[in-house]
Amino acid sequence: MRRLGALLAALVAGAAGAAAEPARIGIMLPLSGGSSIAGQEVLSGVKLALEEANAKGGLFGAPIQVFTEDDEASPTKATTAVRKLIEGDKVCAIVGTYVSGVALAAMKISRDYKVPMSSGGSTAVMVTDANEPGNPWFFRAFPGSDVQGRQSAVDTVEVLKKKKVAIIHDNSNYGTSLADVFKQIVLGAKGEVVAVDTYNTGEQDFSPILTKLRALRPEAVYIGGLVGEGATIVRQAAEVGLRTQFIGSGSMMTDKFIELTGPAAEGFAVSSMFEPDTPNPVGKAFAERYKAKYGINANVHSALGYDSMSITIEATRRAGKCEGPAIRDTLATRMADFPLVQGPPGTTAKYDAKGGVDFLIGLAVVKNGKRSLVTY
Repeated sequence: MRRLGALLAALVAGAAGAAAEPARIGIMLPLSGGSSIAGQEVLSGVKLALEEANAKGGLFGAPIQVFTEDDEASPTKATTAVRKLIEGDKVCAIVGTYVSGVALAAMKISRDYKVPMSSGGSTAVMVTDANEPGNPWFFRAFPGSDVQGRQSAVDTVEVLKKKKVAIIHDNSNYGTSLADVFKQIVLGAKGEVVAVDTYNTGEQDFSPILTKLRALRPEAVYIGGLVGEGATIVRQAAEVGLRTQFIGSGSMMTDKFIELTGPAAEGFAVSSMFEPDTPNPVGKAFAERYKAKYGINANVHSALGYDSMSITIEATRRAGKCEGPAIRDTLATRMADFPLVQGPPGTTAKYDAKGGVDFLIGLAVVKNGKRSLVTY
């Protein structure tokens, strides 16, 4: 009898130990290099979601363990990083990444290993198009660049009342897809596109393009690219005397843009999936908690990180185990009721067949050094 009691105690202890096995989640973002501004801001939202989840007990009776890799915005680095997370760190899901070309390289590997990825900002259409419809392994809880470019164009014409426009975009898939959709919508609204110019990521001197545009006198200029170059373009436009309405792509939804641009940011408009003054109550509560923790305002990047990590944690909890296929199935079919901090009130993680979420994007304009949401 005594030996039977000892055996039962051992079994109970073993079961408790198994129940307390920590869930292992990977994080992969550009934490250095040209996209590090966005990557670090996404990471801050990820960390807040993780901290809040662990304060509530984590997953399966144990704090969640995370393993972080810097992909440096490099597809080559990403392939090494994603293998390390899966093979070495044994993660069951990955939050990341930000740059679309990097995500495309990483998702092929994670899919082969049957480990789902939840994006922290990869908007190019090619990424979700690479998913098998009805069987996605890469998820993003926000609209793609086609929707973003379309909404920017609609707001330029209908809200800002500008029809004579120019486009400047980087030559990445992200910038090109944004520019193509923006141009199509403007022309469809009987607007005029007076110029389309491209640049390389990392370029520093935009004065030749901006001087040419000054002579063309567009009512508005759309910038499709990353925050660093976008800020440089707007700042240099003021220096060459180009006075016009600037509209930026999603990467420029950050206070860092205003900081880098200075007074020239005044009046700058950007299609925004999240602002601290959002009418979305879930988003507003997140903004308050973020400000209390970090002492600065949340932005779209931190909101992306928070949503992506929160969704991954909740999908793992609903799956009942830290196992890639079970989490993928949950993401694809059982998250439509999960509220997002992004988007208008009532926005949820309702993924479509290709792993994306669609919702109405707002317009924010810089006034007195701060972005303010104009409309949804």
